[in-house]
Amino acid sequence: MEQKSRVALVTGAGRGIGLAVARRLAAEGAAVVVADLDADGARAAAEEIAAEGGLARAVEMDVRREADWQRAVAEAQGWQGTVQVLVNNAGFDRPGGVQKVSRADWEAVLEVHLTGCLLGMQAVVPAMRQAGWGRIVNVSSIYAKFGGQGEAAYTAAKAGIVGLTKSAAQELARHGILVNCVLPGLTDTPAIRSMMAPRIRDKILAQTPLRRMARPEEIAAVVAFLCSEDASFVCGAAWEVTGGWQM
Repeated sequence: MEQKSRVALVTGAGRGIGLAVARRLAAEGAAVVVADLDADGARAAAEEIAAEGGLARAVEMDVRREADWQRAVAEAQGWQGTVQVLVNNAGFDRPGGVQKVSRADWEAVLEVHLTGCLLGMQAVVPAMRQAGWGRIVNVSSIYAKFGGQGEAAYTAAKAGIVGLTKSAAQELARHGILVNCVLPGLTDTPAIRSMMAPRIRDKILAQTPLRRMARPEEIAAVVAFLCSEDASFVCGAAWEVTGGWQM
């Protein structure tokens, strides 16, 4: 069990990719802090993981708030010990092109995706440095590479995550902390099913060599690898998981 005796904190873990990541890390032996703004979703996810034999603790958390980060890290410490693995997954979308996106929507998206990642790293890095070991995986998007039409804020935030990841990787590798990010393509999550128009989905699938959406578990598998000892020479990578879309 690759993650046995390690403590992992996963944000946005109440559903979708975050839930899949939390389940995978728990299955590999980690004690997982299931953090989500939706307290009921976090509790349901933690209960699901426990029913599968894993170790999980739900934490209600707003990634935009430093106080919430400090509380989550302190709860993890009191529960199972120092957070050794951080997966910054929390996010949401407010579509809008460059000429139409409002400043409020722009700032809201960047604050959750980009500022949330920064605050998360600031919260866990001191203890990781002291231990001389850590893994941080930030969840970006393939839109960071080629842009999404009508997705100005989301694309900018996800591209920012890639840049932040690389900057953090440069700073932290010498302390034994490896920082990487994943760039998922179209993934079968509740958000995609509820928000994406079928015509847009079908257009993307037609451009994807595998001709299907990713399962959240497939994204989680790559995240779990980057959190493992097997990824000991992977540093500052932006790992595409797209089924070949826009390769």
